[in-house]
Amino acid sequence: MLACVVVALGLGGFVGTASAATPPSNDLIRGATVVSALPFLRTVDTTGATTDANDAQVNQTCGAPATNNSVWYKFTAGARDTMLAVDTTGSTYSTGVIIATGAPGALTTQACGPVSARVATVSGRTYYILAFADIGSGGTLHISMHGPAPVPANDKIGHAAVVSALPYRATLDTTAATTDAVDAQANATCGAPATGNSVWYKFTAGPNDRNIFVDASFSDFNAGVLIAKGTPGALTTVACSLFFVTAKATPGTTYYIMVFDAFGGGGGTLRLNIGDAPNITLNVGERARIDTHGVVHLTGEYSCTGARSLHIYGSLIEIVGNTVPVGNFDTLGVPAPICNGGLHLWTGLVLPTRLPFAPGKAALFIKAFGCGDIACTLIGQTRVVELIRGGAGTSSSTPNGSVSTRTVRRSSVRAYGNALHAATATWGH
Repeated sequence: MLACVVVALGLGGFVGTASAATPPSNDLIRGATVVSALPFLRTVDTTGATTDANDAQVNQTCGAPATNNSVWYKFTAGARDTMLAVDTTGSTYSTGVIIATGAPGALTTQACGPVSARVATVSGRTYYILAFADIGSGGTLHISMHGPAPVPANDKIGHAAVVSALPYRATLDTTAATTDAVDAQANATCGAPATGNSVWYKFTAGPNDRNIFVDASFSDFNAGVLIAKGTPGALTTVACSLFFVTAKATPGTTYYIMVFDAFGGGGGTLRLNIGDAPNITLNVGERARIDTHGVVHLTGEYSCTGARSLHIYGSLIEIVGNTVPVGNFDTLGVPAPICNGGLHLWTGLVLPTRLPFAPGKAALFIKAFGCGDIACTLIGQTRVVELIRGGAGTSSSTPNGSVSTRTVRRSSVRAYGNALHAATATWGH
């Protein structure tokens, strides 16, 4: 007898077989697994789970990209239950969580987001929990639920978690963390509205650590970040802001990092990333050649540390009598950038958009964008370049214009949810 197996081919290869179609018992809300007490922990294979109208209805006020391969749980808060925290860290796929109240088909979302969510509970109220794949399909779901967490080990600066090497990543429940006089002293020169539920880390910069970038923006609360140096109780703030900060690092110096709830919201799940922000310098040749086709050949040198990718681009503007030739250039990424701190060659070709370039002085607006494991650095410069016909230009130059540097978080999965981060911060530096 011949066996017949039906296989579906998707973007990621073989994505399903006839044997993987059995949904788990809590695939639908009417079969929701009852969570009788906290803490609660389960591991579930969700590859056969489905999605339906109940998922779509509860996601209307959450905005997750998808609610694929979803499973349901329900929990009725007891007299001593004050909070419900749901976490899916450790699952084998990209997960999302929605916590809702009400009746199936008419649920009201109370909290939602990637990986985790939490709500303050009311005794006697039933909470429905939807765990799902927000991108792609399911896999092995690790789901845990608990009430208020224990006090973190690094709640006080005297027990700050040691960051031994970069990059560094940590996930921590800060709902039981406290605040004290050391937090207040460090915040005196920062001005955050609150330093609630704070936790501490410390990092001693090594010989190759020139920048430090701390990112807590994927936490499910309004995380403030403060970098300081000195001794506990007499700290000097180096940098602080909402969600992420960057600071220059001096080898051999110990930095204390405080992460806290900046608006006194009770903390939550901290997702912390600490790394080196790439260091980039850019030189532009004082002269650039115009070839027989009217293309300007820019040359220069770059130097970088801590960057895995490097992109150099910009525009060239020249005034020729009553005309203004303009052109753009893009290196389309420096192939395999050599980020060892030494000088290396880059080239760019500027094709005029309409009017031809002519020998003379032109204004160059140039940017370099480099990314490491955690952060990206964007530098911008303006330069005056002498355009010449024929012979080669020179790549040696000295700064003759303004330079700006900005550090940004490296792009990652898009966030969603109703625990919205504040759009701006009026404190920090």
